[in-house]
Amino acid sequence: MYRRERSLALLVLLGVGLLPAGCGPHVREIRYPETGATLEGTVTYGSDHVGAALVIAQNESGSATAFVEDDGRYRLQNVPLGEVNLAVNTDAGKGQAMGKLMAQSQGKAKGAPKLIDVPSRFADPATSGIKTTINKGENTYDIVIPR
Repeated sequence: MYRRERSLALLVLLGVGLLPAGCGPHVREIRYPETGATLEGTVTYGSDHVGAALVIAQNESGSATAFVEDDGRYRLQNVPLGEVNLAVNTDAGKGQAMGKLMAQSQGKAKGAPKLIDVPSRFADPATSGIKTTINKGENTYDIVIPR
């Protein structure tokens, strides 16, 4: 009987030990080929500069993202070539802005950017309706979201 319990305990420990290796997402990082294209500009909602947002450029061959600076400027690297759909995600930008504030609170705080809520349909490249064409090299596009 003792031998049987010991074997069962060993199996349970082995199973628990393998559990983390067998569970959870197996995420592989996707590396897209270098396109040699950048995209930069400003983001405005009506007449206001958006100072905290994530800009997304996406098409069927890939995507690129970058956070907007406090002054409303953004710069994306390795942007997919051809027509891209653009999105402005202010929820993601708020999280990044809070992180900056926490880091600044340990030094000299410069102040928070003006947080502006852009309608949620502009947060997804598939629903925003904002498009531009990207060529190799530097590209400029000011994202103007109407009120």
